[in-house]
Amino acid sequence: MNNKIIAKNTIFLYVRMLLIMLVSLYTSRVVLDSLGIDDFGIYNIVGGIISLFAFINGPMIEATQRFLNFYMGRNDKEGVKNVFNASLVIHIIIALIIVFFAETIGLWFLHEKIVIPENRFFAACCVYHISIFSTVMMILSYPYNALIIAHEQMSIFAYISIFEALSKLLIAFLILSSPCDRLVYYALLIGIVHIIITLMYFIYCNKKYKETQISFVSVPNSLYKDMLGFTSWNFLGNIASVCLSQGTNILLNIFFGPAVNAAKGISVQVQNAVNQLSNNFQIAFKPQIIKSYSSNELKAMHSLIFRASKFSFFLTYLLALPIMYKTYWILSIWLKEVPCYTIAFVRYTMLFALIQSLATPLLTGSLATGRVKKIMLYIASFFIMVIPISYIALLFGGEPTIVFLIQLFMYFVAHIIRIIIVSKQIFFGINDYCKDVIYPIIVASIPSLVCAIILNYYVEDSFVLNLLQLFLISILNIFFIYYLGISKVERHKINQIVINRINNIIK
Repeated sequence: MNNKIIAKNTIFLYVRMLLIMLVSLYTSRVVLDSLGIDDFGIYNIVGGIISLFAFINGPMIEATQRFLNFYMGRNDKEGVKNVFNASLVIHIIIALIIVFFAETIGLWFLHEKIVIPENRFFAACCVYHISIFSTVMMILSYPYNALIIAHEQMSIFAYISIFEALSKLLIAFLILSSPCDRLVYYALLIGIVHIIITLMYFIYCNKKYKETQISFVSVPNSLYKDMLGFTSWNFLGNIASVCLSQGTNILLNIFFGPAVNAAKGISVQVQNAVNQLSNNFQIAFKPQIIKSYSSNELKAMHSLIFRASKFSFFLTYLLALPIMYKTYWILSIWLKEVPCYTIAFVRYTMLFALIQSLATPLLTGSLATGRVKKIMLYIASFFIMVIPISYIALLFGGEPTIVFLIQLFMYFVAHIIRIIIVSKQIFFGINDYCKDVIYPIIVASIPSLVCAIILNYYVEDSFVLNLLQLFLISILNIFFIYYLGISKVERHKINQIVINRINNIIK
């Protein structure tokens, strides 16, 4: 386990996250203002249809990452090369499959089922076809992306991601001077950015890594079989995740129209921004978790998973608590017009983000073993149940928020099941997980939550006071996490990393 690599990569990804988060949030505001609520909602629902087919690719991304890290852990260079080539072939086939289904079933669904104003339907169709092309570009970049992460070259990954965020910010301003329909122009420019990013990954990897030498003939058939076999049950889990996110999006569109989709789109933007904290931290940990398993270092693997879970939660909570605490005030500053239900949606998605921050390290541990059948079967069952239950609730007059409440309950139950299954797969005690992860989280989180409630109850509402409250809550949150949530050993390591970084800057 290389703590220096993890620390270095975490810092790179953390800086990337801060820049991308700020740029993405501002970009969302500009795009919403330029397109309007209805067009913004249309863009989200049309993109959702593509995502329904793109789920085919999700399991293959995980398989690529897992097999690359597994062979690297064994120092098998030929194995890494074969995995990359097999991955590239499979991703090309997946892209062709997605185009076929998107241009047949997806197109029918767009015409017959989605609620879109008649005067915006042609623009929606144009966006749909452009989105298919953008999705294909992203799919073709994934093997190269996975190779960079597997080599733990997070600085390059960070630079390209920052370029993507800045490009989208530029596009947000270019919409205002669009020579054609703004919605179509926006989708077209996003497609061009995806082409550029794919080329950047392709050029960098071909210059840097020998594994990118294309040699499809040399790949053993057994490797295709292993990767596709690993993908099969992971595929079910991905279907469930897509059904959960895009299925609820479609339900809200059918019952309430594009305006509510705009509210959900904004809440997802906020959730994605907050998730960047834990996601980037976990990207630095994932290769080490899988390599520890492949080297049969189970104790090191357990330690990595526990630390990744706890710190991922704390990093997410640092942003989630202030956002839930002052949701309306933050949204009113960020957006010129706040769509109905956005406040409630954002608060629910913050809770989703907190649970998801705990889920990913455990799932990585399960993926490292290659035995994902049981965990995917159980978790998928709970996630898919959200759609029919939500449909019945809405049919009987439920508000849009009922969909989020049902999803939150299923998330919570699914995580308990996830802990039980993974503990048996990689042989760690549930009591150890509770002691090292759950207990510190509860001890550190409750005091800051109580402080936030008290401050909100007694302090009057004004711009300056709101800003001071957010600052105070953030400081208290850091204080409680630092002294109650992490151990003395962890505090010492964090202090050393900070001191070393400061010394390097001074030098």
